[in-house]
Amino acid sequence: MNDVLPEIVNDPDLIIETDEEDELLAPDVTEVVREIDTDDVFERPKKQDTSTKIVPVKKEAKPKRQLSESHKEKLKLAREKAIQVRRERAAEKKKFAELESKATEKQKVKKIKEMEDIVNDIPQPKPKVDIDESVIQKAIEEALTRQEMARQKRKQAKKDKLEEEIAKAKAQEVIRQAIYPAKLYAGDQGFASKYIYNFQ
Repeated sequence: MNDVLPEIVNDPDLIIETDEEDELLAPDVTEVVREIDTDDVFERPKKQDTSTKIVPVKKEAKPKRQLSESHKEKLKLAREKAIQVRRERAAEKKKFAELESKATEKQKVKKIKEMEDIVNDIPQPKPKVDIDESVIQKAIEEALTRQEMARQKRKQAKKDKLEEEIAKAKAQEVIRQAIYPAKLYAGDQGFASKYIYNFQ
C-alpha cells in the first residue's frame, strides 16, 4: 500500500547542516574592524581618449536673396505709410489723454463744489424744465379720451354679456315649461275645468 507521505531516507551524504550547528561548532572569533578608504575600493574609471572625433558637416550657405528695385520701392513706401499711421495714432492718443485729464479735472472741481455745498447746508437747485402748457394739456386730453373709450368698451361688453345671459335664461325657462308644465292651484284660471270637470 502506497503512503501519501514520502519515505524517510537515512543517507549521510544528504544530511543538511543548519546555521545553528555551524555556530555551535565554530570557535569563538573576535572580529577585527579596520578602516578602509572608499577611494581605494571604488576607483573611478579614467576617460579614454578617442582618436576619432565627430566633425559637423558644414552646409554651403545659400546665396543671399537680392531684392529687385521695384520691390525695394514698395518696401520703402510701406515703411513710410507705417510711420505716418503710427504718428497719427500717437497724436490721437495724446489728444485723448489731454481731454481725459481735462474731464477729470472738471469732475474733481464739480465734486469739490458739491461736497462744500453739503458741508455748508446749501440746498441743491431743482432743475427747471420748460415745457409748453399746450403740450401738457394735449397729453392730458388724449389720456382722458383713451380712458373714456376703454370705459365705454367695457360697459358695452358688460351690457352684451348681460343680454346674452337673459336670452339664455329665457330659452331655458321655455324648455323647462315645455318639459315640466306648471301645476294649477285652486283659484287659478282653468283649475276647475281641468281638475273638477275633467276637461282636457
